[in-house]
Amino acid sequence: MSLPERVFQSRPTDCPFQIGETPLTGFHVEANGHQHRLYLKEERFNEFGSVKDRVAWYILARRLEEAKTVGHVVDASSGNYGYALSRIGERLGLRVTIVSSASISHYNAQGIRDAGANLVIAEPKPGESSNAARMRIAGEIASREGAVFLDQYRNQDNPTCHRDWTAPEVLSRGEFDACFVAASSGGTARGFADYLEAQNLKTQLFLVDPFGSCAFVEPDADCKTKLFIPGYGSGRKSTFADMPEPCDIRVDEARVLAAFEYLRNQDLCAIGLSSTGVMLGALDWLSTATSPMSVVCICADGSERYDDELECRYMSSVSDGAMAAARALVSENLSGVAPMEFSPRIAG
Repeated sequence: MSLPERVFQSRPTDCPFQIGETPLTGFHVEANGHQHRLYLKEERFNEFGSVKDRVAWYILARRLEEAKTVGHVVDASSGNYGYALSRIGERLGLRVTIVSSASISHYNAQGIRDAGANLVIAEPKPGESSNAARMRIAGEIASREGAVFLDQYRNQDNPTCHRDWTAPEVLSRGEFDACFVAASSGGTARGFADYLEAQNLKTQLFLVDPFGSCAFVEPDADCKTKLFIPGYGSGRKSTFADMPEPCDIRVDEARVLAAFEYLRNQDLCAIGLSSTGVMLGALDWLSTATSPMSVVCICADGSERYDDELECRYMSSVSDGAMAAARALVSENLSGVAPMEFSPRIAG
């Protein structure tokens, strides 16, 4: 199938969809005797609802530039990327197959199917990680059906997308003391690290993930925590982790759930679960700062992707005692956070 000519004539960042130029939302934070500024880069305002809109378009556009004629694309995804790729494929008239895991959220699974894409749930072999199973089966399907395997987890266009698009949109003015991103599967983190190094900016980069994650930094040897929030942390080392060891902040999933609940109940913001973890990581860092700071959190998606499963799926993964302790911590963490009196929804 030949796709519209305009797809090939524009740069990947010159996207035919409403992706990019997402807003910053500002908060005042009182911590350790100082008044700080904290900004959320709200990627939920991309057309298909997450930071993965950028990656799905960027990788696909690069592949279309090379091939010109593509009928069927296949890729592995824990959820948001698969949703975005399916919606983009629907608009462009592409056949899309997404290989995910049983842990995919109901929101993303239903959205992939609603877009007309084929959703395949990968079953890991003994000793095989969920991510490895997704990648293996996606490759097998592409080979068997003559489809294009985009391979987002190993495709260098993944971090390049953030290096050339997301990061400069946020950091080109160089006004932030620190930037916080989810470690996740590594593309966003590596892209931001590469941009900061190339531009020689003084902004510090911090990766935030749960205690059991090993995307960039190995967890403690005695850590037996099982990850249960999709897209927050990774059970495998990132393909893009071949860089100096980054600054890593660990925020446990119970505290993320408690903070998500708090933000929703207080109507402070509508960010997703991994984004809530990133915000908590920033607050932990600010609690030790010895002077006023201005920081930005890259918030991958919105709360709507988790609301309908919050109690039955996520809260049920944590004991009552752990949730009570987490709620007490979160109440203290977020008590000094207040929306800026004037916080325009401006592009980064």
